[in-house]
Amino acid sequence: QNLMCSIQFHFQYNFNSIDWCDPCSCGFNKAKSYTQHIAGKRHDAVIAESENLWADYKKSGPAFYDPCVLKEDVTRSWSLDLFMDGLQARSRSSIKHVLVTGVSGGQLDPSLRLCNLNPQKRAALWRFLHINTSGVPGLSSMVAALPPHYVRVKEVLESIETFKHVERLMKRSTSIGEKATKISHIYDIGCGHGLVAMLCAASFPHITVHAIDLVPRDSFRAQCEAFSSTGTTLDNLTFEAGDLSILHDRAATDEGCDGDAGGQSLLLCVHGCKSLTHESIELAERNNWAWLSLPCCLQSENHLDERTSLKVADGTRFAMLCGAIAAKYKAETVTTIDSRITGRGIVLASSGKVKHE
Repeated sequence: QNLMCSIQFHFQYNFNSIDWCDPCSCGFNKAKSYTQHIAGKRHDAVIAESENLWADYKKSGPAFYDPCVLKEDVTRSWSLDLFMDGLQARSRSSIKHVLVTGVSGGQLDPSLRLCNLNPQKRAALWRFLHINTSGVPGLSSMVAALPPHYVRVKEVLESIETFKHVERLMKRSTSIGEKATKISHIYDIGCGHGLVAMLCAASFPHITVHAIDLVPRDSFRAQCEAFSSTGTTLDNLTFEAGDLSILHDRAATDEGCDGDAGGQSLLLCVHGCKSLTHESIELAERNNWAWLSLPCCLQSENHLDERTSLKVADGTRFAMLCGAIAAKYKAETVTTIDSRITGRGIVLASSGKVKHE
């Protein structure tokens, strides 16, 4: 099985390269370039890191570790293409199919759990969750400590990709010639399982993170406990029961929002239903907060003229409505999460504090 995985990998990803460096996941069509790479500092650093990764993996516990996994399965640079290839695809019928790299249109089965993956895929996912790749302290240990039924692969990938967009937003300058505004509060409205909020809290201990939803899910509690049990305390994370109205009230009194000197708030809305997407953006805009939104089930009457009738495919309709939101609220960036992870992966964001004419 290991041999077949290796052959498949090199056939699919390396056939255009004369020489391939597996630890660095890069190929070279000239022997001289490959030789220079092998002798270079970047390659040496990757090899040194590989030894540490392999040692950490062997201590990762039964959720990830398997004795049949080869060292190169763990130390190979993360590749979403390689990881997704062959995984169970989402299907609305009884006919099951798998994702195939290079074939568009498929999405990961949302019910797929860590325990459903073969040992090589679990090793690759551990590599992705490790702090050297994800940048999140304690993430791989937290996932390993979770009860198996809470570890849905789609939710993990989607949450990490969303968090990476949050990181980029926080690092970006608010306008040309100005330094990025310091974020002191993050509000995750309609947080659901709460993993995005937890990733923010674990990575930015100096920022107060508010996870807001009507009730805390069991998965939210389980993830908090798993983080704590593995030594990553989320003392800066709070759960608040309620909806967007509690932020309306708080913004009106400035309580806990931008009260910190030189600080600013960031409002997240990840797959908020119906009107929550644009209502959260409007709240952020009124208060000059930064905002980031992944729209979900959008209603055309909220974003288009009532005389406009959309007779297009669902994906086209969704993209058009996201474009209308981006135009109306002057989003500074419009980016995406890989469509194999989610069919609703358009990310709209603004760093706030910028006055639009």
